[in-house]
Parts: sequence; C-alpha cells; structure tokens
Amino acid sequence: MVRNRKSKASWFRTNWVDIRFLLVFAACMGLYYVLTLTPPIRQGFFPAYLKLNASVCGTILHLMGEDVSVQDKAIVSASGPSIQLERGCDAVEPSALFVSAVLASPVALLPRLAAAAGGVLVLGLLNLVRVVSLFLVRLHFPAAFDAVHLDVWQALFIFLAIALWALWASRVAHRRVVQSHVST
Repeated sequence: MVRNRKSKASWFRTNWVDIRFLLVFAACMGLYYVLTLTPPIRQGFFPAYLKLNASVCGTILHLMGEDVSVQDKAIVSASGPSIQLERGCDAVEPSALFVSAVLASPVALLPRLAAAAGGVLVLGLLNLVRVVSLFLVRLHFPAAFDAVHLDVWQALFIFLAIALWALWASRVAHRRVVQSHVST
C-alpha cells in the first residue's frame, strides 16, 4: 500500500507539467464557454464582430472585382447568391482553442501573451480567406458549398489552430534546447 502511494506521487511529479497543461487548458476553455453565454458577449461582441467580418470580406470581394453589397452580417452578390455570417463563422472558437493551449504552455508569460495575440491575428486573417472563399464557392460552385463549408473548412480551421500552436510550441522548445547548449 505504501509503495503504491509512492508510485502515484512519483507519477504526478513526473507528469506534473502535462497535468498542469491539461488543467490550465481546460480552465481557459471553460472560461471561454462561460463568457460566451453572457449577454454582453452573446448580444454585443458577436453580432458586431460578425458585421465587421462581413464588411471586411465585402471590401476584399470588391477589390477582387465582385459586385457585392454587405447588409448587416450578409454578403450579397448582385447576381443573387449570398452568405449570412453566423456564430462559428468568426474564428473565435478556434482562436480560443489556440489561446488556451498557448496560455497553458510552460513558457514565460510575455512570450505566451505575444504568441496568443499573434495567433489570434493569424487566425482572424485566415478566417477572412475562409469567408471570401466560401462566398466564391457559393457564387460559382453552389452545389459544393455545403461540403466546403461544413466538411472542409470547419475541420481545416480547427486543424489550423492546433497546427499553429504546435508550430509555436516546437519553436519555443527548439529555442530552449539551443539556449541550453549555448549556456553549457
């Protein structure tokens, strides 16, 4: 019995960094989901952010030569097809996933905050690419829209958030190895 307790304590000491990562990650994601239920976020932030996304994507489409208008959270083509941006079209959840993973990482606070800000910016820009591409698919290949929207982009965006974190984490780990070799 005593030996079993010692082996459990040893396991926790050995795996503490991983356990801490999972606990902080779960707490951050939990906080994100709780915050998204609050009226200021649900009724204020999300609608305004979706309108901003629609407006920016409408401008990009204009620059690409498309005849579109933006009406609230919708991008409407002069030839008829449109897309309506709703929750989930905003890259907020993949950004929360990325930020939670970065904040849970065993790295000094300032580099984590810089990585979180940079990652949110990258994912936000990629989301503009996603929305523009979805509009173009809706306009030129309407039969493929649902598959591209639901099957391709949703999975790809979660993958991109995880890959972005993995890239950052591997660069941080590589820097630590290089610094430890330099200092020895």
